[in-house]
Amino acid sequence: MKQTTLTIIGGASAYVPGLVQAMIARAKQLNLKAVRLYDLDQQRLEVVARLCNKMAELAEPHFPVTAEPSLSLAIKDADIVLNSSRPGGLACRRIDETLPLDFDVPGQETVGPGGFFFALRSIPAALKLTRKMKQLAPNALLLNYTNPSNIVTQAIVDSGFDQVIGLCDQAYEDLEALSSAMNCKMEPLAFNCLGLNHASVYSSIEFNGEPIEVPRAHLDAPDFMDQDHRLRFEICQTWAKEHDGLWPNSYLTYYLQPEAFVKLSKEVGPRADVILKSIPRYYEHFKEESEKRSPELKFFRGSTGFGDLAVHVLQALAGGLPANLVLNLRNNNATSFFDKDTVIETSAEIYGTDVRSTCGQAILPDDLRSLLRQLEEYQRATAAAATAPSNKLLTEALAANPLVSSSEIAAKMIHSASEKYGSAIDSFNES
Repeated sequence: MKQTTLTIIGGASAYVPGLVQAMIARAKQLNLKAVRLYDLDQQRLEVVARLCNKMAELAEPHFPVTAEPSLSLAIKDADIVLNSSRPGGLACRRIDETLPLDFDVPGQETVGPGGFFFALRSIPAALKLTRKMKQLAPNALLLNYTNPSNIVTQAIVDSGFDQVIGLCDQAYEDLEALSSAMNCKMEPLAFNCLGLNHASVYSSIEFNGEPIEVPRAHLDAPDFMDQDHRLRFEICQTWAKEHDGLWPNSYLTYYLQPEAFVKLSKEVGPRADVILKSIPRYYEHFKEESEKRSPELKFFRGSTGFGDLAVHVLQALAGGLPANLVLNLRNNNATSFFDKDTVIETSAEIYGTDVRSTCGQAILPDDLRSLLRQLEEYQRATAAAATAPSNKLLTEALAANPLVSSSEIAAKMIHSASEKYGSAIDSFNES
């Protein structure tokens, strides 16, 4: 079995040690030749790479983890590139979460206007990456974790780059929360999924090999949830009780009850502030452990199972057991509901180089179809506007989002954004 060279873009992220830890747990199955990390923040990159390399030295088989000084060196002759970058960092995330609130629209980094402005930063960087890959690693596969995953993956596909799979852990996080609330074992887990990223529906759900039904009695949200996640869970279970056998992606709730999230966000403040306060603690821990002969990773950004999806994908691509996963892929007529070229979130199977949707039995309820049509139009329009920006296209794309639905409001948001983001969004300088 061929060994794999994996490159991680956004390699200084506080998520990366958790991802490498997940890789170490399956080192034999992954057959990694090397892991390369690249990030604009070279100082933190060195800390993360040193820690991860020491962790990987203890793996069997072990593999080197290196910090690369340039994007070109990181990509050259790689087999798989995992893009988990965050253009604009947490400073821009804070604007993503607060600017929409000025217009009484939910402030969230992937949904609504926040997701739109995040896409305008992420897409140019992602397309620069694919151009480099064509030159320096023409046979490499891109795994896109960068948000908003569906819109970024859509722009990549629309550019003519077909060697891409969009990743998002949310389906598993949602169903883990449900199993926790039901106080039942989740694994082995089976379910169907169909929709768009952060706007999908889960059906035929089985926990521990048994079909589940959402109890009619009220479920308490799991204790580990913050206020935003609790609100999402409450709305999800209300919706599920009206749709037998289904559970929604928790991000759909922003579209179902936007006013509730506006109210909560104004009360508790932006999530970016909470994360920003926690970040130094992660890197202090990483630095401390990196200086030990046998480091012990005690905490990192991300949930306990963070990285499992990426590792399952890598394992299946390496020729391991077939994996049934939720992926973001070009539709290719897997479902007649969406256009064949739209990137959909779908149940899928990977075995070696064969990646295909398995959404045939998935269910989209009638009362969500109009919303999903709107979101598909928004996704396609935003992917196009970010690659050939003009004020007209940007306004039309943002107005297509169901949380905006007005050219007048979209134009005001874009004007405000051009002042607040400044040079962080190139589209404002090019339109």
